Amino acid sequence: MRSVAGTELSREQYLIHLNADYQLLAAAIPETPVEVPSCPGWSTNDLAKHMAHVYLGQAFVVETGSQAENKEHLAPYPRTEDFMEFMSWGFDAITKALDINRPERPTWSWHHSDQSVDFWFRRMAHETVIHRIDAEQAVGAITKIDEALALDGVDEVLDFLPLMGSWPEVPNVDFGIVSIVAKTKNGSKVWDLHFTDKAATVSAAEKPNSAARLVISGDAEAMDLYLWGRIDSSDPRISIKGEGEETFKQLMQVAVL
Repeated sequence: MRSVAGTELSREQYLIHLNADYQLLAAAIPETPVEVPSCPGWSTNDLAKHMAHVYLGQAFVVETGSQAENKEHLAPYPRTEDFMEFMSWGFDAITKALDINRPERPTWSWHHSDQSVDFWFRRMAHETVIHRIDAEQAVGAITKIDEALALDGVDEVLDFLPLMGSWPEVPNVDFGIVSIVAKTKNGSKVWDLHFTDKAATVSAAEKPNSAARLVISGDAEAMDLYLWGRIDSSDPRISIKGEGEETFKQLMQVAVL
């Protein structure tokens, strides 16, 4: 398990958050489906179905070490139209897989530097909390994200950027440095992102780069939600200094889809 700025939690903490946020997610999904504003075209039933497939797919990865490329590769699941039962089945599958497989055992992940079961503790905790927010936004009752988990969420999503390689969908990418600042009650973490038309790099920093074209700051929860596209810069918790935010948002959209 790796982080850029030393934000990672223990496996036990990830499992605690995974369980807690799953319970909040399940509680938020209403009996009568409603639209999910942060996932255009989805209802809350679609969200539950998505989470079921994510959990089952990653359970297959953890158990076999191989990528699940189609439904035939998923862990066994009930043939049911009850999306909550389906999601619960998937959740049980991934938590069992994480519990019985050694964290250091090699397995597939999309991150070239972390090809182990360990990767999926962190990924599943963050996948669950962001989609828990989606469900809560849909019904208008949002629960705060744990500060340490949110801070680590900022680190995780920024670490996706270097994996993109190039940016054919986004014009005029070669715009230099973006500094991201996530504030907590104990201080702040800073990440510098260096963009060219061919690559992006991310590194931890002590303070925003003086050469940054764009500095985006906010509390850890707000930054996590902003980087995942769940809030925008109109939220009073987010501060934007400099230029290029629209291009940066396009880059983040490419990275997180």
